Amino acid sequence: MAYDHLNVIERKLIDNLRTGTYNIVGGTATAWSEGDVTVYGQFPTTDEIKYPCIIAEMTANGLEEQFMGQNLTYSKPNAHDTVAALGELYGVGFNIHVAVNRESVLQAEWTDPTLSTNTTITGSISNTAQLTVGTTIAGTNIPGGTTISSITNGTTFIMSAAATGTASDITATFTAPFKERRLINFLMLNCANVIMDCSFLDTSTEIVERHYSGFREMGYNTQLELWAAVCSMVIVFKNNR
Repeated sequence: MAYDHLNVIERKLIDNLRTGTYNIVGGTATAWSEGDVTVYGQFPTTDEIKYPCIIAEMTANGLEEQFMGQNLTYSKPNAHDTVAALGELYGVGFNIHVAVNRESVLQAEWTDPTLSTNTTITGSISNTAQLTVGTTIAGTNIPGGTTISSITNGTTFIMSAAATGTASDITATFTAPFKERRLINFLMLNCANVIMDCSFLDTSTEIVERHYSGFREMGYNTQLELWAAVCSMVIVFKNNR
């Protein structure tokens, strides 16, 4: 039985988009937390859709290139493939849609900070990509409407208002000021980072090439009150059998 490469590729793309994982020097980072952006493998119904969202739509697949005698050589043999196999290079195309509505926001959580009655908050966070000066902060002993006035480093922020009391082991929620057009811009750039950096090393599918064509059809639908855009990409893999 031929290995199910198409579903493996589609699932890995969807999983990576859900966590917002991309590569950085020395490891990986995330553009958003899982659950902040709803990712669909097909177009949802209007009563099911949640914003902000990404829709990974497989649009085409087919033969890319066949070698003499259909001989393929694999660099990572495992249970599903061998060093030598029959097959060809096969391509699969996706349209990646992003959409936000007026209520769409991204949030991140700051865990276990030690808070004293001043404007400095220090702790650990897994996701700082969408945090900027002006980001709203909510949490224990943090006055309503407090924002980030400056960012000292990856673990320390200065708040616009002093804390009203001392607390520890709390969770502060950060709501980035990315809405509508700014949010769609953020999603487009980071969506490109995520899909181009998606790793297939833990699968039996060997990726040969990726072709990303960039976002297009960016605009605002006045009837639906949605910002949206779409990009295309092709992934070429070794189709062994």
